[in-house]
Parts: sequence; C-alpha cells; structure tokens
Amino acid sequence: MFFRKNIYSTIEHYFYGSLLYGMGLFFYLNNSYYDSLLKDKTKEILIFLYFSYLMIAPFAFFLNSKKDIKDHKPALIFKTIKKIVFGTTKYACNFMLAEKQKFPKILPKEKTAILFVLVKLFYVPLMLNFLVGNYHGFFANYRDLVPLNSIEALSLAGYTFALSFIFFVDVLFFSFGYLFEAGFLKNKVRSVEPTLLGWAVALVCYPPFNTHFTKYVGWVANDYVMFSTINITFIARMSVIFLLMIYLWATISLGTKCSNLTNRGIVTTGAYKYIRHPAYISKNLAWWITIIPIMSVPVFITMFIWSFVYYLRAITEERHLSQDPDYRDYCKKTRYMFVPYVV
Repeated sequence: MFFRKNIYSTIEHYFYGSLLYGMGLFFYLNNSYYDSLLKDKTKEILIFLYFSYLMIAPFAFFLNSKKDIKDHKPALIFKTIKKIVFGTTKYACNFMLAEKQKFPKILPKEKTAILFVLVKLFYVPLMLNFLVGNYHGFFANYRDLVPLNSIEALSLAGYTFALSFIFFVDVLFFSFGYLFEAGFLKNKVRSVEPTLLGWAVALVCYPPFNTHFTKYVGWVANDYVMFSTINITFIARMSVIFLLMIYLWATISLGTKCSNLTNRGIVTTGAYKYIRHPAYISKNLAWWITIIPIMSVPVFITMFIWSFVYYLRAITEERHLSQDPDYRDYCKKTRYMFVPYVV
C-alpha cells in the first residue's frame, strides 16, 4: 500500500514540476526579451537543466522524505490554483442560491510556494546568463594575465582578473542557490518577502528593471575608472578589490542559502558574524570609490539614489526576516547593520 501510494505521489509531483518548469523554459525560448537577452550558451544550459530534471526527478521524488514531497512548490501551486478556481466557482453558485460558503483562502505555505517559484523563474535565467558571461571573462582575463611584477600590471591585468574571479564565484553560488532547494542542503525556503516595496527595491537592481530605472536616475559607477596617477589608481583599485572580497565572503558565507527575497535559514557565521548586511555595504563603498575622479553634484545624487535603494533593500529584508525568531536572536548578538561599532 505504501509503495503504491509513493508511486502515485511521485508521478503526481513529477507531472506538476515538469509542467511548470516546461512552461518557464518555453517562455524563455519564445519571449522576444529573453531571446535577445540570453546568450546561446545560457539557453543550452536551461534546456540541459530541464531535461536533467526530467530524468532525475522521478528518482528524487521516490526517495525523498514525505515532508519534502509535501513541500514541493510546483505541486502546491497547481493545487492552490485548482482550489481557488473550484472554490470560487462554488462560492459564486452558493452566493446566487443565497447559501453560506467561505471564499477559498491561500494558506501561508501556498503563498510561499507561489512567491518562491516567481523568484526562481525570474532569477535563474539571469544568474545563468551572468555566469556564462563571467565564465568567459574569467578565462579570457586568465589568458591575458601577464607577470604581475609592476604596479601597472597589478592595476590593469591583475585588477581585471580579480574582478572577473570575484563575480564568477559570486554568481556561481547564487545560481546554485536559485536552482536547488532540499532538506539535505539546509536551504529550504521558510518564507518569501511579502511586500511590494521589498520586491520593487530588489528587482530594480536587475534587468530589465535596472535598465528602465537608469533612464531616469542614471548610472555613474565604473569599475575601470582611471585616477590622476597610476599610483593612486593602484591604491583605489586595490581598495575596490578589498571591498569586493568582503562582498564575496558574504556570498560564500550564505552557501547554499544564496538567493534574494527569501528566508532559507538565518546565517550567523562568516561575514554575517560581524554585520548584518556585509554584501550591500561593501558593494556600495566600492562603487563610491570608482566615482571619485568624476565627482560632481549630479554624480553624487545618482550614486546616493542607488545607495538608498540598497538601504531600502536592507530595511525591507530586516522587516521580513524579523518575523523569524532566529533572526531576532541574531540581531541581539549582531547589533550593527553596516559598519561594526558604528551603524
């Protein structure tokens, strides 16, 4: 009896997952925006991942725990849709017959499933696209790397190589985080950002929303800006690398929990042992360094607006994560948001 029930559950969840992710893949490959945005290699990876899912998922579902099966996001979504459609129809019929009937409600775990799949479908193609670009940039810079025996070499080839390495590893971690969720990875989604503001300030930092946003506020940071002398350029660029290494440290500290807009368990070690938002502050400080040679009132205002967006990201994340008692305990131990012993 158990074996037969497990087979039925496996087939059901496999069908829902294949259908949902297949719809997502079809959209990426046939939508004009994604067709122009995504590199050919990214499209190949998405197709490969989908067919890998088709082959591996049945065994994973069959061997997975009962709790993990119940929390399967695509199945929850389709069951929620069915509940809403049939429940609304029944409510309308009973309303016309003047009979009492409760309107179907979306349960918290169903809302979490819907929101997380939206997060996943938005970020997966972007992260894989960044990953492909950073991969080619990393190895191109590696081949161009010359003996780092002078300040000029460190400021140019060494700096470019370090940037490509940092961003490649960063996006690699986030790609994994968006793609995979499992109990043994300790990255099961507990909740997803529930507010429109929280989603807005996160999404505006990524295509296509950042493209539209920069039309109004501009973009001034430039990783490859030159200063007045090679020595000053060297010092500034090494400072940028130092800050971005903190940014990368924060990513590595998150491990399998890497993803935006989600609570996948509170991280209290690594960079997060000292401040609560090490990635945001380090990235923004690096940007501020790069605008020093072109500083003006308009440049300052533009950079201030972008920093304020990241401040709002931190605030909305704090509000969301504070619903978790683990995060409230973490805040008591790690008091500072951005700079130790300051703020």
